[in-house]
Amino acid sequence: MNAIGKFNVRWVFGGITPTLRRDIVAFWMAEAALDSADEAWRRSWEVACVLEDDGGTLAGICTVALGLDDHRSGFGYLRIYIGRAHRHPGLARRMVRRMVEGFEALASEPGAPKRIVANLENEKIARRSGLRLLASVGFAPVGMTAQGEVLIERRLHQASTT
Repeated sequence: MNAIGKFNVRWVFGGITPTLRRDIVAFWMAEAALDSADEAWRRSWEVACVLEDDGGTLAGICTVALGLDDHRSGFGYLRIYIGRAHRHPGLARRMVRRMVEGFEALASEPGAPKRIVANLENEKIARRSGLRLLASVGFAPVGMTAQGEVLIERRLHQASTT
């Protein structure tokens, strides 16, 4: 089995149990991914999917903070964190694919986000090869942030009801 084959990406948006919330906070704190348990707990409400190893232990987290743009249209702001010991090529892309599937299933609901945006903090991902990988899951560069980071966007399409 290849390195990423032992991981499962699970959609949990809107259905996080208290036990999973505690595990998420503990994971972020153990990884020093966030500065405080308060911030970790707040962000736990934004978790869209989790990456688990074959034993069910958290290995990564995908969050989507929902908001309204200047035109009052819903969007999601994507963040992904994969634990230091689990950073294998292809895992982040699998998490993004699962997140997109989940939000596209919701796209026909009134008020659901119409697009997902993210800024690329990791310079390696902002390179041409990284942008090609992001394009394979529907993301395209749409500009730059005030900090000089590439801003990417993916439009969500309503799932077919036929």
